[in-house]
Amino acid sequence: MVGPAPNRERCRSIGAVLLLAVVIGCAQPSAPAGVEVKEIVVGRSLAADGTIEESARTNLFWATDAFVVSVTLEGAADDLTMQARWTGPDGNVVSESSEPVTLQGTTATAFEAAPPDGRWPAGDYTVEILINGKSQGTRDLNAR
Repeated sequence: MVGPAPNRERCRSIGAVLLLAVVIGCAQPSAPAGVEVKEIVVGRSLAADGTIEESARTNLFWATDAFVVSVTLEGAADDLTMQARWTGPDGNVVSESSEPVTLQGTTATAFEAAPPDGRWPAGDYTVEILINGKSQGTRDLNAR
């Protein structure tokens, strides 16, 4: 006798495949064609090439520090807009800036967020990097 059990199994299998496709799709930020995000790094200061030196890399900041993020891209593309969006402990945007980028090879673009009124409220912050409005990743940091 053929009953509903095989249909349930088939539905579960299809559901599992669809869930996996959604998870994989959400887990992989998509840069524009021809562009690869090589690195997103937060720290206290920039090197001359726009990256953050190993000794300045951190996600722990004093409340009076400026937050700095460096994004290294590789590839070739014209007319990109890269954006850094910083959110605070309450989830609200505390700083946002953007830069036009023309990419030929490898380049680093940096963003800085200065503390409002000279001091960040203590807590956890996140910086999200977007290219042409699409998220490329986030980094968490903390101000004390």
